[in-house]
Amino acid sequence: MKKKLAIIRGPNLNSWEMQNYVHLMDQFDIVGFTSYGHNFDVSSIPFEVKRLISIGQLLKARFLRKPMNHLIGDYHDLQGLEHSLKGFDIVHSVETSYYCSYQAARAKKRYGFKLVLTVWENIPFLFHLAATKKNKLFIAKQTDLFLPVSNRAKEVLSLEGMPEEKIIVQMPGIDIQHFRPMEKDKELLKKFGCDEDDFIILFVANLYREKGIYDLIYAFRQLLNIIKKKDKIKLLIGGKGYEEKNIIKTIVELKLLENAKLIGSFPYKIMPKIHNLADVFVLPSIPIPTWQEQFGYVLIESMACGKPVISTYCGSIPEVLGDAGILVQPNDFSSLTHAIENLYYDESYRLKLCKYSLDRIEKYFDAKQVSFNLRKFYEDIYR
Repeated sequence: MKKKLAIIRGPNLNSWEMQNYVHLMDQFDIVGFTSYGHNFDVSSIPFEVKRLISIGQLLKARFLRKPMNHLIGDYHDLQGLEHSLKGFDIVHSVETSYYCSYQAARAKKRYGFKLVLTVWENIPFLFHLAATKKNKLFIAKQTDLFLPVSNRAKEVLSLEGMPEEKIIVQMPGIDIQHFRPMEKDKELLKKFGCDEDDFIILFVANLYREKGIYDLIYAFRQLLNIIKKKDKIKLLIGGKGYEEKNIIKTIVELKLLENAKLIGSFPYKIMPKIHNLADVFVLPSIPIPTWQEQFGYVLIESMACGKPVISTYCGSIPEVLGDAGILVQPNDFSSLTHAIENLYYDESYRLKLCKYSLDRIEKYFDAKQVSFNLRKFYEDIYR
C-alpha cells in the first residue's frame, strides 16, 4: 500500500522543482499544496495539486503584508492546511520562516506524520520578527529532517539554532533527458535575428537589477569595442521583470540594437532549445541585503545542455558551479568582459568547460538520483 506524501510550497509550487518528486509516484500518493493565485504554472505537474486560500497572497502590497508578518510571523499562509494534512504519512514543506511550515508543524503534533523541510534561504536571521522566531523554535522541535539546498543554507540553519543532527544538504536536480546538448534550433535563430555561425551569449533570469543584467549589458558593449567581428556576436536576454523598459532604454543608449535582443519568457518544455542556442551562458548575480542567489536553476539547466557558464561569487552559486564554470566578482562589468572575451577566443577552453558541466550534472544534479536520495530519507525517518 502506498504511503501518502504532501508537498507544501505555498504560492511557489512549480513544475521544475517537482521533477525531483515524480519518480516517487510508484511508492507514494503525492499531493502538492499551493495557493489560489500561485506564482507559477502547475498544469504540467503529474500528481494532484490542491489549492487553498492564502490571505498573504491576496495582500499583494508589501505595506499590507507588514502587519500580517508582525502578527503571525509571515504571509505564506494556506488556510485550512492543518485539517487537509490529516491522514498523510510524510509532509514535506519549505523554509523555516514560512507560516505554512508552522501550520504543518502544528498539524504534525496533532496527527503524528513525519515532517521534512527543504530550505533555500542562505542569509541568517533575515526573517526574524518576534512571531517568526517563536514559529521557528516550534518548527525546530517538530521537524524530523531539514534538507538545505546548499552548505550555505545549512550554515544558516545551524546559526539559527536548528538541530545539527537533523540537517542534510540535498541540492535539487533536473530531468537530464529533457535538458541535454542539442543542435541550435534554426527556427529560433531566425526568430531572434541570429545566424548559425553567430557567437551567442545567453542570459535567462527575472529582469531584476540584482540579477546583474546591467553589468552584462555594459560588459557586452565593452566586448564589442574590443572584438573585430562585431556583427557576429549576439546577446539574447530571456525573462521578464520590472526592469524591462530600462533595459531596452540602456540597449538603445549604448547602440546595441543590432546585437542585443530581449526574447521574453518561454514555456519550460521549450527551455532546452533556448539554452542550446548559447555558446556561453552568463548569470552575473549581485547580492543585496535581503537576497543573494540561493541556487540558480538556470545554471544547472545550461550546464546540462553542455554550455560553459560565467557567473559571480553570489550566495550559493560557487557551490553549484564548482569547477565547471568561471566566477567573477559581482557588480564588476570589466571582469565580466574579459571572462567572456577569453571564452570567445579560446574554443578549447569552452569545450573543456562543457565537459566539466556535463560531468558535474550527471554526478550531482540528476533528478532521478535526487529522487532516490529523497526516497531513502523518507524511509529512514519513517522507520
